[in-house]
Amino acid sequence: MLVKLPQSMTVAEYVSAVRSGSLFPAGALDYSGAGLMSPGESVEVWVKLDPGQCILICWNNGHARSTPPRPVTVEYRISEDVPPKEDVTVKLIDFRYELLGRLRKGPQVIRIQNVGPTMHEMDIFRLHEGKTLEDVRRWRKHDAGGSAPADAMGGVLDSHDLKRVIWMRKNFAAGRYVLHCEMPLVTNSQPTNMEITHADLGMVREIAIEE
Repeated sequence: MLVKLPQSMTVAEYVSAVRSGSLFPAGALDYSGAGLMSPGESVEVWVKLDPGQCILICWNNGHARSTPPRPVTVEYRISEDVPPKEDVTVKLIDFRYELLGRLRKGPQVIRIQNVGPTMHEMDIFRLHEGKTLEDVRRWRKHDAGGSAPADAMGGVLDSHDLKRVIWMRKNFAAGRYVLHCEMPLVTNSQPTNMEITHADLGMVREIAIEE
């Protein structure tokens, strides 16, 4: 994930807040990112950045507390940069995914728009043979370190700017996929154990991509 720090916050102060248990340190702004990926996977993401000090951080499986984030300085905005033309649009809505168009086998560009009214994200999982959407929900909720029922294919993470449209390009194989939002229901700056996520409220969807 890309996170933009306020001028008053250092990288060390952000890390200290995270290690104290905060998922959303006060003043720092989530700027999305490429989502969860299994080893060997890749995905391209287009997201508009604003000038300032950012960091790259991984929130999966305690990595935010154990792995130092990477500082990134954004020096200027390229206003004429044109995003790719999408094949499919996915709208993120409380609490569901709405697809405009159909995902197909091969390279696809997805335009991701958050309708809100709260922050959302979209991780994409490709189900292993014989596994189900419920297996993914159970694995992410209770056993993220255990044997995975699916491969994580990337996706897009949340953004504090709900109007910020994000594009991603991914080469899809035929198979069964799950769209999954693991945003915690509580998104203030206080520590939270993520007991309730958007997936618990029904923000998951299975889709099939045919040969």
